[in-house]
Amino acid sequence: MSRLKIFISILILTITFSICGNKENEENTNSKTELEKVEFPKKVFTESEIAKYTVSAIMNQSPEIIKVKDNGGIYTVSYTRKDDGKKFDYKIKISGNKVTWGNIDGRWRDTKFDEKIKYSEKDNKLKIIQTFENGSEIVKEFKKTE
Repeated sequence: MSRLKIFISILILTITFSICGNKENEENTNSKTELEKVEFPKKVFTESEIAKYTVSAIMNQSPEIIKVKDNGGIYTVSYTRKDDGKKFDYKIKISGNKVTWGNIDGRWRDTKFDEKIKYSEKDNKLKIIQTFENGSEIVKEFKKTE
């Protein structure tokens, strides 16, 4: 008799969990539908502009002198320094709100010792945030000029 009671108990638990699982799926479906109705803010800055302003921020150069080329999602960013005519070339890749950079012929700055760069945009303002290993940050803000 005790085996029969165990079997019935397992059967009841299985049915109960099955019913609860279906309710959770219904709730998740409703949540997904509600999320689809949420409107996300329109992006104002292109990835090319984000690449330009990132180099401007980290190299402390005016964005007006910076040129950007899109090479299939890897951006080549360059500028010529006005005071001595020296040309600098960098590479940028963007993933979500994270930016990774490197010298055009060098390594990507993506080790744990390199600063982390993120961006955020709100309205017509773009913030480039550099976070260093010690937790300090440098934040530079740019406005859309068009």
